[in-house]
Amino acid sequence: MQSLIHNEWIKLWNKKQPWFFLGAIVVLIIGMVVIYDNFLIDSNNQSTGEWEVTLETEIAEQEEIIEMNNGDEMDIEFAEQIIQENKAMLEAGVNPNEMNNAKFLNESIFAITAFVTLFSVIIASTIVSSEQDNGTLKQLFIRPFERWQFLLAKFITVVLFSMILLATLIITNLTVGTIFFGSGSFSTPITEITMQGGNIITTVAEVLPAKIGLYFLNMLMFLIISFSVSILFKSQTLAVGIGIFILFATNVMQALTGLLGDYMWYKLLFLPHLSLPSYVLVDELLPGVGLGFSLAVLAVYAILFLGSATIFFQKRDLSS
Repeated sequence: MQSLIHNEWIKLWNKKQPWFFLGAIVVLIIGMVVIYDNFLIDSNNQSTGEWEVTLETEIAEQEEIIEMNNGDEMDIEFAEQIIQENKAMLEAGVNPNEMNNAKFLNESIFAITAFVTLFSVIIASTIVSSEQDNGTLKQLFIRPFERWQFLLAKFITVVLFSMILLATLIITNLTVGTIFFGSGSFSTPITEITMQGGNIITTVAEVLPAKIGLYFLNMLMFLIISFSVSILFKSQTLAVGIGIFILFATNVMQALTGLLGDYMWYKLLFLPHLSLPSYVLVDELLPGVGLGFSLAVLAVYAILFLGSATIFFQKRDLSS
């Protein structure tokens, strides 16, 4: 089995695509740090006192907007939200303009993990379908292994590749963040926005490890779906298209949660549960649905996808 995994690993890195994806992650991080340094951080307003005055001034401005408003509820709610956020930061001593490598990692990493998932989905969708497409898959069966072992080796290779991408993202992010913003503590106080629009005061150390862990489980489910779907089709293009469609369909389904969240059938679909990192800040993604339920639903679908794909592959005629 180890020889199969080794063989798949070598075949993967002999292609240009994985190297391109790895380089793209590094370029995206550099682009992100440039955006933060030039547009999102007020480096002239980081010292103690100045940022506090800025927040207090903004509170006064928003209070004036509320007093002068002629009944526009949206404007009032927005002003009240800003006031609440600023007061919470003042009370906790959180400087919104302070930046260090730990805080940059927490704020920027999940803007780029979308690309990690996308690149991993592409690899998962092509690692089987590409060999079916060019007719080389049947050559593997000359070796004394069962078909399911070939599939397992390919899937493990995909998971290892996604872990390499994620590790590259974290290490490069910390390195570039340290160069631009300096070294900081993971106990740095930060504000986090919840799905309900509220704010909580926490630290990087309290939320980041859990976010990364749940993100990996989330990505693993995407890999399982994409990998399984690719086995059912000979066309590499179709397999990639379906994999990417499922990836972006998740966002559409999550937007419907407010309308369909109370229906039991909706809770039993896998797409609404593919936002596991959100559980770091909220107890429920759907009404009455916690982390345990979401993991159970995804586990059932993972077994169904992998099981059906393996059975299909075992019986499929690949001689043509």
